[in-house]
Formats: sequence, C-alpha cells, structure tokens
Amino acid sequence: MAAPTLDVRGFSHVCINVSDVERSLAFYRDVLGLRVIFDVQLGGEGMEAATGEAGARGRMVGCLVPGSRVTLELLGFAHRAEAPSQAARAPVGYSNVALAVPDLAAARAALVARGARPGLPVEVGGVRMLFVRDPDGTAIELIEFPGGALSSAEHNGA
Repeated sequence: MAAPTLDVRGFSHVCINVSDVERSLAFYRDVLGLRVIFDVQLGGEGMEAATGEAGARGRMVGCLVPGSRVTLELLGFAHRAEAPSQAARAPVGYSNVALAVPDLAAARAALVARGARPGLPVEVGGVRMLFVRDPDGTAIELIEFPGGALSSAEHNGA
C-alpha cells in the first residue's frame, strides 16, 4: 500500500535563533526593510515542548519579506544566559537566507547607506548575488535573477 500524499501547500517561514532580539530586529527591519507583523512573548508548555528545555521562554518577532507572503521569525531565548556558540549559529544543513532583489547594485548601495557592510557582488551561473551578515553572523544573501525572476524556481521555469 502506498503512503498517503503529503499535502504541502507552500513555504511558510524561516526561524532564526538570535542572541539579542532588539539588535537583530534593528538589522532586519531597518537595514533589510522587512515589516514587523507580530511580536510575542513565548513560554509555558508549548515552548518547553518545542525546545525540550524546562523553563524555556523567549520572544519571537515575525518580519514579512516585502513582495511575498513569507516571514522571517527572529527567536530569542530569555532562559539562556550565555550567547550561542559558533556551532549553534551554524548547524549542519543550514547555509543562509536568500532574499530576491531587482537591482543588486541598488540593494548594495542601500545596505551601505544603512550602515551595513555587504560583500562584493559575485556571479554564479548567470545569477548575481552578494552576502551581508546579521548581528549574530547569519549570512543573508541578496540575489538578482536575470529577466526579473524572483526565485530559483521562477528563474529555472519550474
């Protein structure tokens, strides 16, 4: 008997663990231009179940990616006194968050004007990109697809 089909309807969000919610919020909101759509305090059984940690509590801020229905969620843990280790910030299988822009040069200029230090643009397979790091060192990729595409799927005709 075949397994039932998993009815995935779309992409929802990316959750990024941050060491300082206010500092990270300033970057994602003020530098990248994302719009805050929720800001909640977390705790209790649900938070403990999600983390596997007794007494887990924290704050989550949801930031809407412009031109999409996708949210980046910034999650700070109040019950963890120490800053995350480098290993915790870069788990196996995670590389970066990518945001599509129509004009990479203009995006880079806007980042610099807002106090960020983006890398220089590079081209891979006809697609231009650059990287900037958030306050915890998480890589944020700004990517410009040829022909005005806004995603890898759109660029590749999927």
